[in-house]
Amino acid sequence: MGTRMAGLPDVDRDGCPTRPGRGTAVPIVATAGYTLLELVAVLIVVGVLMAVLAPRFIDASGFSGATTADKLLAAARYAETLAQNQGVTTSLVVGPATFSVTQNGVAVADPALQSSTYVTPIPSGITISPQTTVSFSRTQSSQSVTVPTTFAITGQGITASVYVLATGYIYECLSGASCP
Repeated sequence: MGTRMAGLPDVDRDGCPTRPGRGTAVPIVATAGYTLLELVAVLIVVGVLMAVLAPRFIDASGFSGATTADKLLAAARYAETLAQNQGVTTSLVVGPATFSVTQNGVAVADPALQSSTYVTPIPSGITISPQTTVSFSRTQSSQSVTVPTTFAITGQGITASVYVLATGYIYECLSGASCP
């Protein structure tokens, strides 16, 4: 049976608290932690905040422009490579909605997708200027470009340039980067 000390609850012989008036020990259960309802409520609040605030921190508007600039650079380098390897004049044709790699006016096969031609659509909101044709040809000992050109890719938060030099050197420069 529990013993009673002044100002203290009843305890059994092991020192465990007992219910008043009874001699059996009743463990006191600590109620630390969160209920399932509280956890679900917090998850809902965090989910709503993520849905509202995430687009502000993850802005993908510049990706489309940068990807277009990268694809134009790849197309120009591919046209140059074909001209060097095959000895056939190869052109990069930039239009209002697409750009393509052609030989004798016909789009060549896309090396990534062997079943289709190398015609790349320009995403809406992106512009490439000038809309022109740059031809690459191989002479006896060197590479030449008919007209050196600088393409400006603009829109959706990006400005980039793809340079095609008379020597056949082709490079890209994104806005804010130092370029040669």
